[in-house]
Amino acid sequence: MPGEPVIRGTTRLAGVVGWPVEHSRSPQMHNAAYAALGMDWAYVPLAVPPERLADAVRGLAALGFAGVNVTIPHKQAVAGLVDELSDAAREAGSVNTVLVREGGSLRGETTDGDGLLDALGELPGGRAVVLGAGGSARSVVAALRAAGADVAVSARRLEAAGELGVPLVAWPLREPAGLIVNATPVAQSGDAADLPLDPAALHGTAVVCDLVYRADGARTGLLAEAERRGARTVDGLAVLVGQGARSFRMFTDAEPPVDVMDAAARGSG
Repeated sequence: MPGEPVIRGTTRLAGVVGWPVEHSRSPQMHNAAYAALGMDWAYVPLAVPPERLADAVRGLAALGFAGVNVTIPHKQAVAGLVDELSDAAREAGSVNTVLVREGGSLRGETTDGDGLLDALGELPGGRAVVLGAGGSARSVVAALRAAGADVAVSARRLEAAGELGVPLVAWPLREPAGLIVNATPVAQSGDAADLPLDPAALHGTAVVCDLVYRADGARTGLLAEAERRGARTVDGLAVLVGQGARSFRMFTDAEPPVDVMDAAARGSG
């Protein structure tokens, strides 16, 4: 098909590791950016079950990858499989970007938090509440704290939430906040209308961000309900583009065409 990358013996490889991974828009986004810049690169989806994750990560250098992004459910596990961690990845205990260094060593980075901040723009006043306690939630908490926000976590897994070093609030969340960020997989598949909180929490909340984006393109119930109640909303594709642009720079040392990446992620490129 027109626009698809031509893979040669000289082509540099990057990709995304997840389980499942077919929902990811990262391949479309990165390949569109490579094409726009005339780069001999290709970005591929890599479906890796948890029991094969260590083998897959160890094989990246041998297969000639420049790096990979990491998505659910592997972000925390990969942090224990790389040779070194950036300060941000170490603080979050989560990796969403693996760089293959000269000599084959692996460096774990996270662009999740800064990508979120890029997508959010100016933070609202009041408390920021993060829903969830997985790898994405860890990066979001770390980034919001670094940006000076008053952060709390609402999560079903209390033990994991307690490791994040911020106050805990009830699950499901019932009280409004300045900012609510959904870092759970609720509505990723199944019914898009499923909510990760009590709808009462959205009454009076200023900004709602849902990291979820769906393969079928449906708007999540969280964002639809938040908009109905007057909140500013930020969708998961905006965050994907924010973190993806930062990963693109790390992989290629080139400046990403963000508009191209956004259009491709949304299926309009």
